[in-house]
Amino acid sequence: MTLPEESEAIFCLGSNCGNREENVASSLSWLSEILSDFRHSYIYATPDCHGGPRKYMNAVAIGLTKLQTYELEQMCKIRELACGRDATARSAGDVPIDIDLVAYDGEILREKDYHSEFFTKGFLQLKHPHSATQV
Repeated sequence: MTLPEESEAIFCLGSNCGNREENVASSLSWLSEILSDFRHSYIYATPDCHGGPRKYMNAVAIGLTKLQTYELEQMCKIRELACGRDATARSAGDVPIDIDLVAYDGEILREKDYHSEFFTKGFLQLKHPHSATQV
């Protein structure tokens, strides 16, 4: 029996309320537990991509996994809800944490995010190993 190969998964994380940096950092730690060969960018600030007044703290993470896209996306939504991203937060414009699977196994899943400042800033850090963190 052959075990499935691991696929590369690339995530973008963001938070616009509470302790934004800690919200992102704790979710990076969570991702490091479910991905192998895990790396992430520094945590950095970006403006709201929809023009709102709140700034976001963001990071990009890359790792390997045997999980499929739907499994990863479901796990991220469960994590977001556990961190307070419920209907009340959404209606108030609060984003305690947003974790999006942007690319998987070489395929871009979220084209708009892939070309947005909140993603490219962190992704470019990861292209230069001296500027990214490995866990």
